[in-house]
Amino acid sequence: MKRKLFIVMASLSFGAFYFKAQMQKISFETSEGYVVGNLGGQQGWTNWGGVPAANAKVVNSNSTDGSNSFNMLSTGVVQDQCGIEKNVTSFVTSNDVEISFDYNFAGLNSSSYEIAIYNNALISDYTASFQIDYLTGILSYRTATGLADGPVLAANQWHNLKIIIKQSDNTLQYFADGTQIYSGALGVNKNVQAIDFVYDDYGTGFRVDNIQINNLPVLSTEEVEKNEAIKIYPNPTAETLHIETESKITLITIFDAKGSLLKNFQETGISNGKRIDVSDLISGIYMVKVKTLTSEFTKKIIKK
Repeated sequence: MKRKLFIVMASLSFGAFYFKAQMQKISFETSEGYVVGNLGGQQGWTNWGGVPAANAKVVNSNSTDGSNSFNMLSTGVVQDQCGIEKNVTSFVTSNDVEISFDYNFAGLNSSSYEIAIYNNALISDYTASFQIDYLTGILSYRTATGLADGPVLAANQWHNLKIIIKQSDNTLQYFADGTQIYSGALGVNKNVQAIDFVYDDYGTGFRVDNIQINNLPVLSTEEVEKNEAIKIYPNPTAETLHIETESKITLITIFDAKGSLLKNFQETGISNGKRIDVSDLISGIYMVKVKTLTSEFTKKIIKK
C-alpha cells in the first residue's frame, strides 16, 4: 500500500534608505543558458532521491512562457520521495521575496507532489511549501504551525502558484491561480535558499515553467546618522514638491509603493533646491529619493 508522502513610514528627517528590487526568471529558455535534454546539471539544478536523470528534462513544448519548459516524467522506478532542486540564493537580494511558477501535474491516484522552499541546505527546514494530494488534488500549504488545506486543483491543467515571504513584517502568503488562499506569520525558518520540485514517482509526473523570483522593494531599516538635513514639503501635496538640501543635488527619483521608477530628474549638482511638479501622479504613497554630492536620502510622501 502506498504510504502517505510528506508527513512530516512614518517619514524620517534623517536616515539612509535603499530600494532593493529585482526580478529573476527561469523559463528554461536558450537565452537563459538551457538546452533541450536532461535538466540535472544545467544551471545548478540537481537530481536527488534516485530519480533517473532522464526523468527530468527540458523540452521544447508545453510552455507557458517562451518555447521551453521543464517536464518531470514518472517511470515508477523510485516510488519514494525524489525530485530536482536548485539553490537560488544568488537570485535573492531582498528580505521580502515573491516566488511564483506555472505548474501542471499529470494525474491523480498515482504520484504525490510537493514544491518546497528551503531555509538552508537541509531538506527538512522548510520556509514554505505547497503539496498536492495524490487522491483528491487538494492543494495544501505549510504555515507556521503545520499544513492547511486549500482549493482542489485539476490535473492536466496549468496553474499559477505564488508564495510571498516577507521578513520585514514576518508574514507568509500563498496564492493559487491569482487568489490569495492564506496570509499569516512566518515560521521559525525565514530564508529562501533553495526551490525543490518533489514527487514520489508513482506513475504520474508534472511540468513547470515561468519560475519568477521577485525581490520586493523594501527600505532598509538601518539608519545612518547624517550631518546634512533635507526638507521635502508640503507633505501631503497635491501639485508641487519643494526639495531643499544643504549640499548640491545631483539626482531626484520618485518610486511608487511597489518600487517602480516613475520620475527621474538628473541634476547638475549646482543647486541646493528643486521644485517638482507631481500633479500627474494619482493619489497614493510614493518614495522620493534624493542624492546630493555628499549624501543620499529617501522619504515617503503622500499625493492627495
